[in-house]
Amino acid sequence: MTSLDTLKGMRNLKTLLGRGEAPDDEAPGSRPHEQCLSCSADLEGSKSYERFRVCHSCGFHFHLTARERLATLLDLGSFHEDDRGVTNIDPLSFRDKQSYRSRVINAQRRTGLTESALTGTGSIYGRDLVAAVIDFSFLGGSIGVAAGERLARAFEKATSRRVPVVLICSTAGTRMQEGLLALMQAPRIAAAVRRHDRAGLPYVAVLTDPTTGSAYTGFVNLADVLLSEPNALVGYAALRALQEAAGADLPEGAHTSEAHLKRGLIDAVVPRPQLRDSIAQLLDLLTNDYRLTAQKEQREGHSYHTPRTAWQQVQISRHEDRPNATDLIARMSTSFVALRGDRSGEDDPLVQTGVGSLAGEAVLFVGQVRPHGQRAHISTAGFRKARRAMMLARKFDLPVVTLIDTDGADPSLANEEAGLGFAVAQCMTSMLELPVPTVAVITGEANSEGAMGMAVADRVLMLDNAVYEVIRPEDAATILYGGESSAGEAAERLRLTSHDCLRLGIIDHTVPEPGDGAHTDHAEAAVLLRRAILRELSRVQRTRAKRRVEQRYARYREIGSTRSWIRGRLERQLAHFTDRMSGAAGRLRDRSTPRRRYDFGDDDIPV
Repeated sequence: MTSLDTLKGMRNLKTLLGRGEAPDDEAPGSRPHEQCLSCSADLEGSKSYERFRVCHSCGFHFHLTARERLATLLDLGSFHEDDRGVTNIDPLSFRDKQSYRSRVINAQRRTGLTESALTGTGSIYGRDLVAAVIDFSFLGGSIGVAAGERLARAFEKATSRRVPVVLICSTAGTRMQEGLLALMQAPRIAAAVRRHDRAGLPYVAVLTDPTTGSAYTGFVNLADVLLSEPNALVGYAALRALQEAAGADLPEGAHTSEAHLKRGLIDAVVPRPQLRDSIAQLLDLLTNDYRLTAQKEQREGHSYHTPRTAWQQVQISRHEDRPNATDLIARMSTSFVALRGDRSGEDDPLVQTGVGSLAGEAVLFVGQVRPHGQRAHISTAGFRKARRAMMLARKFDLPVVTLIDTDGADPSLANEEAGLGFAVAQCMTSMLELPVPTVAVITGEANSEGAMGMAVADRVLMLDNAVYEVIRPEDAATILYGGESSAGEAAERLRLTSHDCLRLGIIDHTVPEPGDGAHTDHAEAAVLLRRAILRELSRVQRTRAKRRVEQRYARYREIGSTRSWIRGRLERQLAHFTDRMSGAAGRLRDRSTPRRRYDFGDDDIPV
């Protein structure tokens, strides 16, 4: 039985979410249970249940009160409650079967809280923060005037103290007994959240069962990172409203945290016992103050390029065992926290984004993940996901490292209609304008606009056997020569190898590969790449942000620069003269034949 089914049966959740109320007898999770509500396991003596209210057998998460949640997350004795006296009982003199004032007073007596929002200061592993908990046991965790004021004050306090905010949410939405005054709490809180955001401070929201209504559409989805407990009911609409709209029961797993994770609407589903460590790790990365510096200018050794032909390098770049972005990030970084999607309802698994520690400095990684031995096209959602990561890097002043390996942008009609062109353009221009240091690495076969959109960096590197293409050699051969059999010749003429790109000024350096290629030793390939990235980052970070953006502009403004009018005219005249001389020499060689060959393909044109 799922968490949702159990709660429907045991606590009549369907009714509670529709009315915005909590059970009258007791707050969820406040009474010890002898048996698990999901699997009926005996919980007597279970350490997991005693400490976290999580079943040791099936992982079912029982509800916790606000203070119980803070006890599982914050350092012992660090929490100090703020704004307990901020209340506003019955601003509309609302009454139905029971007066609203009586409902509030009863909820206060039952829960020990004065409102659904409990706010204050505390710490996690010694890092100061502002914590806020919305408790479902207080009138369904609904947001009214007093709760809105407390949450707005919490963000304002965090902004003034320059500390992160961690919000744990369990709510049914707006408190209808306070009418439009309650609805207006969403912009009230959002205004304070945006001010906190502009200060460059982290905001992490944890969604628990359930999180629905105006809180979900308002301040919850303004968080930098969204985490959720397993199998939590998550979304805008209440379960009852969804079932009425569908005219039937929802599919298994619908409207849960796992479904949201699959669609890239949240970043991670984290079991309660791991939540404290996950939040601490995330805050350490987002508030990282360390910067890479080099003690002295590093002198580079002579680069030895592979002697292989261009077509051979294309084949190596496509090797099924070649390390992809996931492999390289895992070996190069520590404390990596992945981010999912851009909250538009899709998540492209072929783009991996996240924050990781690289030699002690937090770095935002954007990697194009080519499944081993398969083709890989980046979707519209993938470019939006990359751009979201870049915007987080801008906010938290994190360097960006992109790893490029793709067959290009996905040309399907569905992606076209989803705004592929706009997504690629936005991703590319966002990277061009980032004030933070950026390093791009071509790790495999980087093709066309899909690669270019994430490779416009301060420094561009290529693994020795990687290739950077305007078009796949086979496709070029088909267009130019009428068949894929000439792909090798096309590869040579396209100048797509790492040393070709270095001579053309497209990249800055090449990175050697172990043995016969990176596919032979993933660990050594990652060490060599990590060393090269650190070298370039330490160099780029010496430059001030404004100057860095100007240099990046000049770099891409001058690539493939045209000549002046006089020089260009002389070059054209020389090219035409050379072409005429070559044609005359060819006619002399062919004088003995009664037929003349023109450069119209392979057809002979009779005289």
